[in-house]
Amino acid sequence: MNPREFWARLMTWIRRPALERNLAAELDAHLELSARELEAEGLGTVAATTEARRRFGSLARAREASRDAWGFPALDGLARDVRQAVRGLVRSPVYSATIVLMLALGIGANTAVFSFLNGLFLTTAPVSNPQTLYSIFSSGGTSAELRATSFQNYEDLQRALRFDIAAHVSIPVALVDGTREAEQVPAALVSSNYFRVLGVRALSGRTFQESEGRADGQHPVVVISHSLWQRRFGGQAVLGRRIAINTRPFTVIGVAPDGFRGLDVGKPVDVWIPSSMHGDALTGVQTFYFRQRSAAMFDLVARIPTSSTAAELESSLDAQANILADRFPADDKGLAFHTIPLRQAQLGPAHRADWMRAGGLLAVIVALVLLIACANVANLALARILTRRHEISLRLALGASRAQIRRYLTAESGVLAIMGAVTGLAVARGSIQLATLVRPSSVLPAFTAAIDGRVLAFTAAVACVVMVLVGVGPALYMTSGVALGGIHRDRFSAPRLSRGYVARGLLVVQSALATIALIFAALFVRSLRNAQLIDPGFRVNNLALVTFNLGMLRYDNERGPAFVRRVNERMKAIPGIVSSAVASHVVLDGAGLESRIRVAGHVSAEAIGVHAEAVGLNYFQTMALVIREGRAFQPGDDTSSKYGWAVVNETMAERIWPNRSPIGERFEITGIPEPYVVVGVASNSQYEALGEKPQPFFYIYYDQTPGLKKLTLYVRTAVDPASVLPAIVREIRSLDRNLPLTDVRTMGDVLTKATWASRAASVLLGCFGALALALALVGIYGVTAFFVNRQRRDIGIRMALGASSRNAIAPIIRSTFVPAVAGTILGALVAAVGARSVAGLLVGVSPNDPLSICAAATILLGCAGAASLLPVGVALRQDPIAALRGE
Repeated sequence: MNPREFWARLMTWIRRPALERNLAAELDAHLELSARELEAEGLGTVAATTEARRRFGSLARAREASRDAWGFPALDGLARDVRQAVRGLVRSPVYSATIVLMLALGIGANTAVFSFLNGLFLTTAPVSNPQTLYSIFSSGGTSAELRATSFQNYEDLQRALRFDIAAHVSIPVALVDGTREAEQVPAALVSSNYFRVLGVRALSGRTFQESEGRADGQHPVVVISHSLWQRRFGGQAVLGRRIAINTRPFTVIGVAPDGFRGLDVGKPVDVWIPSSMHGDALTGVQTFYFRQRSAAMFDLVARIPTSSTAAELESSLDAQANILADRFPADDKGLAFHTIPLRQAQLGPAHRADWMRAGGLLAVIVALVLLIACANVANLALARILTRRHEISLRLALGASRAQIRRYLTAESGVLAIMGAVTGLAVARGSIQLATLVRPSSVLPAFTAAIDGRVLAFTAAVACVVMVLVGVGPALYMTSGVALGGIHRDRFSAPRLSRGYVARGLLVVQSALATIALIFAALFVRSLRNAQLIDPGFRVNNLALVTFNLGMLRYDNERGPAFVRRVNERMKAIPGIVSSAVASHVVLDGAGLESRIRVAGHVSAEAIGVHAEAVGLNYFQTMALVIREGRAFQPGDDTSSKYGWAVVNETMAERIWPNRSPIGERFEITGIPEPYVVVGVASNSQYEALGEKPQPFFYIYYDQTPGLKKLTLYVRTAVDPASVLPAIVREIRSLDRNLPLTDVRTMGDVLTKATWASRAASVLLGCFGALALALALVGIYGVTAFFVNRQRRDIGIRMALGASSRNAIAPIIRSTFVPAVAGTILGALVAAVGARSVAGLLVGVSPNDPLSICAAATILLGCAGAASLLPVGVALRQDPIAALRGE
């Protein structure tokens, strides 16, 4: 059939109801005319009508012929089967509702998880031709970790390579527009070709021109996001409007398209600033590092033209890396560039691996839940077989073909799968909304999970798989010779396949899958417990934090320390405050300042990477950190000196100066001319994340390094810290009302955020594990009830002959509990192997933790035993004589 003929036939099939009505009218007219003619010839009315029908055929046969001539008979048969299936399911509401509910839970969980994975890994920023965009990362020295690139290396790449490469770095800025109070907004310092490389056009106005990135300090223009335009400016005319960014005037030249907020879902952008304005946009230490070739600040993205390949880009980058390493050995020794498709880099290489493991784990668990639900549905379908064998045999005896029977049964499972998928979409939407509400705003703030076309296609595919899993098998069996052998056979004399082998096999699968889900849930619950019990090394109780950036208001190196001193003085006047100090980093809230140091006396000239932070006076007292040796910072350390003072932690002292005291030892920080002298050794603590391994760390005195402008004020209180936060904010704003204050919180809030991933994993896996357990118990109960109902007569005979209850029920218990035990053992073995892939997500728990495995197995077997005994108890309470009479 050619396409034109197929299209014509399809259009005719669509118009067929009208054609059938016309045909029916014509046939009725012919019948009436023929009957009148025959009646005129002397026949009676009844005889005339009968003869007319014999001549013209029945209306039903004519309509069937019209279907064959005008359309697709298979579609007509399928539509008829669907109608019959719907009517049959309506007549069994409990059976239908149970199956739809189980499928909805399984499909809904899978759809919700897939929507999150789709948003994280399968969806890119709204840029043109994202498949030709590649992110570029650097590595070098002794570390193979991928990191950002210095702006100087970017400029050399841009000049040397024939590929278009753009640079961008996320920064916070203070925004003032003259109508509302100052606000800190996320911004990005970008190269002038940033929007052109990405292929992003402004919704209103224009983006940057190449000339706006050549001369430093010229062209103070910005592009704002659609979100900021709506929220801050009410969607009104904004082009040409002057706004203040970090107290410097800028002109708005464009509004980015709706939905575009940069390339990193973890760092949304509201303001884009050309890199030529770095002197006005950057503050504090960032201004210093901008011109340091060793400073990894900028993320790079390159577009490959259609005439080139990714291999050519990599080859060009390798050649340029060798050139830079030879020209600048002090800063670029061992430099290498790495390209990653943009879609794989939007979370950052390090974070992507963690999210991939977490997302893969959730996907596996919800897939197990769906498989358990399918096994339950299959068990219900098999249990229903006994009641439908006579129905199907009668259909075959009355002329239906086995293919028609299979089509009818498949249509029934298809209707159930579609109803389960539609209901599952509602479950998924509710789950997504709930997860969005409980997710901290600081975790992937630009990420949204949506049910788009890809998610709908996934749900449809899952529904098709479900239909195959729960419908095709029973349909094939119901039309087999085994199931239909002997229409007059006693309804309790089950054929070979229905003796329980399939039910027991499904029970093993259910128990194994539920055991896997429970073991993973137990592992992450224990991991969360361990994370909450970790000693961070400082006293977390009664600690309030307020973050601000003095660089946004152009505080210089004299005004900054003076402002900090006034803040500390104001804190002493607030009742309930014990002490206060500033620091350049919030502990347990991500990576801090990474410095590269050279230690005097070490033969190797290669710099060592060590994390550090600047802290103010009384910091160690406020944080309750113990000084193991030497002293802490003290008044007078900020006086002019040819040395800087440093306090190192115990790990740094042991690794760099083993077997001797580090007090008085010197080291140099790359980019700072003055050497640093160790004056004290502080106790170890957790710096970036809970559960991290001990790492070298050192503290420098803030008053000696006032170039660090982003500070966090730590306040130790004698009362609930949340109760004094309003007073702290009020006192700081009384000193400078234009200073934006961010992250006003307690250390308890920081710990909550630090353990959010563990808590989310524990809650999600716990819920999915409980759901898997509930579905498995429903299956165990259903199979046991099936066996009890089928053997009710045998139980009555055994008990009438004097058998004890134990002997009467032992065969049934073995039929259900033994498969559950086998499934539990199988699931424990599979979980022990699979848990190794998520070992990096666990805190203080081995993937083969025996306590978690034993707890999961005990819970499952205990619940399985209870689910097996319930229907057996009902059977034992029956009167044996009544059971025999009922048969």
